[in-house]
This record gives sequence, C-alpha cells and structure tokens, in this order.
Amino acid sequence: MITKIDAAEQQLNTAIRLFFENRDHLSSYALAVASREVTDGIAKRRYSELYQRELARVGDPLKIRLSYQEELKILVKPGFFKDFQRIDRKWQNFLKHADKDPETEIESFKTKLLALVIIWAIKNYVLITQYLTIEMKIFFVWFAVAEPQLIKSAPEDVTFNKAIDEMRSYVSGDAYDCNTLENIYSAILEFSNQMRVRG
Repeated sequence: MITKIDAAEQQLNTAIRLFFENRDHLSSYALAVASREVTDGIAKRRYSELYQRELARVGDPLKIRLSYQEELKILVKPGFFKDFQRIDRKWQNFLKHADKDPETEIESFKTKLLALVIIWAIKNYVLITQYLTIEMKIFFVWFAVAEPQLIKSAPEDVTFNKAIDEMRSYVSGDAYDCNTLENIYSAILEFSNQMRVRG
C-alpha cells in the first residue's frame, strides 16, 4: 500500500533528481507541484495537530504557516492575491489541461523558479513528517549555497554549516550551471549506491 505521504515523497525525490540531472525540468516541476499540493491537502486535514506542534516549536502564533497557500497569503498583498495565484498556477495548469486551449504555448521557465517550487515542496513535506530524505537534504544545502539570501543562517548548527562548506566544493561559480548540477547529481547517485551497499 502507498500512502499520500509516500507518494509525495517519491514525487519530490524524483523531482530533485531530475533537477540535478538537468534533464527534464518540465517533469521535475510537475512532480514538485504535485507533491506540494498533496502535502498542502494533508496539512489542512491535520491543521490542529500541526498547529499545536509548530506553536510549541516556534512560540509565536503569528509566525506559524502550515501550508504553501498560507505562506502566500502573508507574502502577497491582499488585493493582488488572486492575480498572484493565477500567475503561480500558470505553468501548473498548462501542464495539466488542454481542454480550453489545446494550441497554447508558454514561455520557458527559469531554473530558479523550479528551485523555488522544490524548496516549498520540501518545506511542506518536512512540516508534516519532520524528516528529510537524502535528496531533500542535498537540495536544501545546495539551495543555501545557491540562494543564501533566502535561507536563515543557523550559526549553532555545526552539521548544517559543515554540509554547506562541503557543498561549496561542488559549486564553482554559478550554482545553476549545468556542470555543477550534474556533479551534484553524480554525488547523489554515489551516496545512494553506498547506502544500498551498507543496507
């Protein structure tokens, strides 16, 4: 049997592998959005439980966000929220539907947009499970190197800081460079193979 969480995890892990493999960003995007949507739905159903846990962790009810949609409502001005949702769902709808506009074309999206979609999906997944897979850990550390202005620093987290230093050895110059992403993908494969041998 496969649970919704199992499905969200597999979709997200595959999205991350495709991202680093730098091969199929459309499928990576579709999988990451699907994972994020599933975990948003689970968060709504488990709202009370998750709220109490986050309140104990954060301590301030005004800082608690239990889904991607909740986070957006804080970040986007109220009068622009529906417009933002339409823009946010443009790619998602393009990839899922063709009943009204089968001949429509859309501009290519940037790798940075895909990275943001994946990081939000990871945030949702961790909120519910309190767990990160190997792929998610590697992506999160890479994202901290690629977009340091978007990640809160944690000076007391020695393991996280060590991982960031190690990730920098894979990133020479542009973190979004094809060769950089492929090097990280190779590292994921190597690590996964090592874990399989040990297990």
